Amino acid sequence: MSQDYERRFLLVEGYQEVSEINLIDLLFYCLKRWRWIVVCMIFLAVATGVYKYQATLAENQVKKEQQLKQSLAEPVEGETGIEAENEPIVFEDPVSSAVTFAIIGMIGGACLVCLICCMNYVMSGKLQDISNFQQKFGMSLLGTIRRNGTKRRLFGFIDRWVCRLEEGPYAKIPRKEQIKIAAVNVQSAIYRNPEEKIKRVMMTGSVAEDDVIEICEQLAEEIGEVAFSPYRQIVFHAAALKKLEYYEGVLFIEKRGESYERLIRQERELALDRRVKVLGVIIC
Repeated sequence: MSQDYERRFLLVEGYQEVSEINLIDLLFYCLKRWRWIVVCMIFLAVATGVYKYQATLAENQVKKEQQLKQSLAEPVEGETGIEAENEPIVFEDPVSSAVTFAIIGMIGGACLVCLICCMNYVMSGKLQDISNFQQKFGMSLLGTIRRNGTKRRLFGFIDRWVCRLEEGPYAKIPRKEQIKIAAVNVQSAIYRNPEEKIKRVMMTGSVAEDDVIEICEQLAEEIGEVAFSPYRQIVFHAAALKKLEYYEGVLFIEKRGESYERLIRQERELALDRRVKVLGVIIC
């Protein structure tokens, strides 16, 4: 009964944590999408600038026609030339008006993309903030592994700068070393309780196998005294869920920004229902 009560308490506590938003993490979430922000800023700046330039030219043309009509109109009897004159017509500079609207369009484009990013961050239900992972999910965070940066992108130095701002000194650690650190933590979790003899560990998660296969292979190499299963998805495949009963421990490997929080909780519940030791989670 105590184990079931603890499990329910952690589950309720986790759902209460969902409503809390880490503003710093949200800021970096938007900064990582700086390319979309720049593209939208340029697009709206050009669109609004061209629109205002053409509109100003059309307005000036109408004013010229009005000015021409006023100059050709004869003054009415009893009115002097000064009284017959209307207010002076002022022509706008199309270039300055277009630049002003372009700046407004740039600001609006940045705000629009940031608003969409914030809505996606809050409403997607995906794993984003991992600062309070253990309190939120009731599982130990055994390691965070940076995504493979072999793919070269235009202005990639900005991505690296944002990564260094977010991760601090941890960003300087090579990816392979991060995997080794995670392997040491997994090994410590396996042998933490001498009474629990864990010889077989299932590696599972809710993301595609291609995203984590490299991590799984290196973890199996680093911890050779324990038999690790191939990566499986117990929440999507009944056969994988059936095989979970033949393992003493389970290790979850999830992907930040892609794994759904409700599926992470569901995985944990499936393991606890079968009395399988939950070692923890590795985030990549």
